Amino acid sequence: MVHTLLTSGYGNEVAALSFDPAAGSLTKTHTTQIANAPTWLTLSPTHDLAYTGAEFSEPDGVLTALAFDRATGAVREVSTATVGAGPVHFALSRDGTSLYSANYGSGSVSRVQLDADGTFVPGSSESLSFKGTGPNKARQEAPHPHGIYVDPTGKYLLCADLGTDVLRVFDIASGAPVALPSISLPPGNGPRHLLLASPTAAASGKTLLYLIEELSNTIAVFEVEYPRDGAEQPALSLKEIQREVSILPADATDTPGDWTAAELAFSPCGRFLYASNRSPVDNPAAYDTLTVFSLAASGALVVPPVQYVNLGGRGPRHFSLDPSGQFVAVALERTSEAVVFRIGEGSKGDELVEVARVKDVKQPTCIVWLS
Repeated sequence: MVHTLLTSGYGNEVAALSFDPAAGSLTKTHTTQIANAPTWLTLSPTHDLAYTGAEFSEPDGVLTALAFDRATGAVREVSTATVGAGPVHFALSRDGTSLYSANYGSGSVSRVQLDADGTFVPGSSESLSFKGTGPNKARQEAPHPHGIYVDPTGKYLLCADLGTDVLRVFDIASGAPVALPSISLPPGNGPRHLLLASPTAAASGKTLLYLIEELSNTIAVFEVEYPRDGAEQPALSLKEIQREVSILPADATDTPGDWTAAELAFSPCGRFLYASNRSPVDNPAAYDTLTVFSLAASGALVVPPVQYVNLGGRGPRHFSLDPSGQFVAVALERTSEAVVFRIGEGSKGDELVEVARVKDVKQPTCIVWLS
């Protein structure tokens, strides 16, 4: 079967890629120009639509809904909306009536209402802005909402704020986000993205939260504790399971500089967690990896990690697994390429073997599978 993927990023293009596992080929087939850095793609589960945002648009951020051809990856713009500056990550409500946006530049969270066809309702954008700083003066001079997620119940919205070291929590039972007490995190860690509801914990009925921290290059694991029925304040809390597990390769100290953690995802079997890191920009001897952890029955990460996979390129801001769970695709922003690995079961866990790579994908920061 030939697969179709979409990439987007700082190169101001949404590119379609065709991946043929039998031939071991990955080729760029379509390109659509989107201005001002469309750095993230969120797919609609019910429509052939992808939502992206113009991260560098000024003075406001712009969201764009793109209709795509699932077989070819060709896209066309069908709807736009204005939000806070610097939209970098999006989440859809469970009922498909709202799209929430984390706006890094303006330090805000926005909600845009969606029509039945998945396009934006004109004039429906609303935003909440925040205040605060963190100890890292270069990266935490202001709030920087980065990753935004709807919890498994569909009642809460969670946003990792890299700039102020908090997890922002909202009640979205009515659609519009209502701010609840934020959850403080260790100063200077820089929370970036998260995962909810580990497959390993599904049988226990627990909801686990895995948080990747960009500035400290660590992962933290929590159990989400929901308010009791009838509680006056519908706040959430986190019960700590594991703190500050490093994702860096053992020889990271040999390549000094600012490493930055990026993304995390569960393996197809649910027994492993993948995390990506970006090595120092100004150190040519460094290399970027996927770090693969095995998961204990409790959901904790087993340390040391199973393996480090050298990606053969630089700047993995995002990676994703195909629907069948056989492959993982990685966007390599700094070297303007994308690579696909086959996931196999080895003696120590998942083993990733490169299948195909394509150059000249302009600074991709996100990669998603259409088929």
